[in-house]
Amino acid sequence: MQARFPKPTHLNVFKWRGLFLFILIVILVISSVAVVRVQHEIRHLETRYYQSLKHALHAHEERGRLLLEKRYLMSPARVERVAKTQLDMTLDKSHFETVYIRAPSEVLGE
Repeated sequence: MQARFPKPTHLNVFKWRGLFLFILIVILVISSVAVVRVQHEIRHLETRYYQSLKHALHAHEERGRLLLEKRYLMSPARVERVAKTQLDMTLDKSHFETVYIRAPSEVLGE
């Protein structure tokens, strides 16, 4: 026995291949945009990384210069020379005086 109602022919015309192709193209476009965006982000991060390396190298060099300057300024020979010439200090201990300071309670007579 055949079906009482015939199958509609306009539903058979619909092609699933077209929908599948459309979905495939949309996925392809989205993935290509994502790849371009990731590549741009990678370039940006590499630029920041190399800038920070350059900054770190500059800071390291500056630290080295400051350490050399500190060693020069703190050298015993230089300190002794500055003490003698600019501050008139000597190693002679014959003119030393001993100064005693009383506690505040002793000064007031309590």
